[in-house]
Amino acid sequence: MRILFVASVSASHLAPMVPLAWALRSAGHDVRVACDADTAPGALALGLTVVRVSTDGDFARRHRESVRGVPGEPYYRERDALPRMFADRSLAMLDGLAALVDRWRPHAVVHEPVAFAAETVAAARDIPTLRHLWGPDLFGTPPGAWLRHRVRELVTAEVPDSAGASAREVVIDPCPAPLQRPGADAVVPVRYVPVDRPGTVPAWLLEPPRGPRVCVTWGTFADGMPGGHPLMRAMRALPRLGVEVVLVARAEDLARQGGLPAGVRAVTGAPLHAVLPSCTAVVHHGGSNTALGAVVRGLPQLVVSDTFERDLNAQRLAETGAAVHLEAREAEADPDAVATAVGRLVDDDRYARAAAELRGLALTRPSPARVAGGFEELLTQWPVAGAPITEGA
Repeated sequence: MRILFVASVSASHLAPMVPLAWALRSAGHDVRVACDADTAPGALALGLTVVRVSTDGDFARRHRESVRGVPGEPYYRERDALPRMFADRSLAMLDGLAALVDRWRPHAVVHEPVAFAAETVAAARDIPTLRHLWGPDLFGTPPGAWLRHRVRELVTAEVPDSAGASAREVVIDPCPAPLQRPGADAVVPVRYVPVDRPGTVPAWLLEPPRGPRVCVTWGTFADGMPGGHPLMRAMRALPRLGVEVVLVARAEDLARQGGLPAGVRAVTGAPLHAVLPSCTAVVHHGGSNTALGAVVRGLPQLVVSDTFERDLNAQRLAETGAAVHLEAREAEADPDAVATAVGRLVDDDRYARAAAELRGLALTRPSPARVAGGFEELLTQWPVAGAPITEGA
């Protein structure tokens, strides 16, 4: 079969789909990734065959300019800012994606949630389409449902014949059940497998830590708060708890720190999934890849969130008992809030027990290889006939 994966905005949106893409390729199928200019470098670093269908880029700059950057106030300067950015990205991808689909004729399209151009192009051609989640389904929340509806409105206003969606949506879900709110869509469960860009692991990370080791990261797309994410400042107070702090950050973020206090060691360029095995807990911004990466390692988490999507991830984790949730404005208002929360994670073993239980549930989900093995059968159940499956790669 020919299977097209579609991602936009960032390689972090692609990462949760990569294990399934690899598994399908290993099973003999022809797999390609269609993406925009922002996503292409990361997709190539993840070892996939990439077709760039749009030269549109610099989403991070546009996003940064749209953020209000004032704690306690609405995150974006304008209510339509985020849907407009996603709609513009979709419109920029439509022609290139349609041309690729018409020439290559994929038997199925797998896309991440905000690759809206994928559902538009596939629906117009009756191609089976699967939405691959990266975490808890934001479209199942009121803000997420509005975002999706508004993007579709904006795209349809520019391209009237783009209206419409698949008769039946199938969702590939990497979240263990307690993190996900059940919806009406048909769901294919899959085990989350952490994927990061290639990197080098420092030898000292392989040595057993002398005491509790706490990983701190604010991801690669946390530019919304004035002066940076609150964790950039709060992590300096953590060594006084008697824990070793491992800071996973970009080189440019480290340069902004102006030196690190004793008890904080920085790692840049190493895959996060290689850092977590030696840690006792994780402190992060609420990104889905970081959250689910910690889940499959069975680690308690402190999430300091600053957007509705990250709020959703944090709330779902906190409801399982495996995490503590702080909003960014709480961390800004109380310099000791993060350290106090980390102390709870390290000292109260109820968080560790809940995290271990959540990990067990995550690992019982079917592996990407197993899902790939049943992919052809899955497509035969599609309500709209796709292209005949008469050849492999």
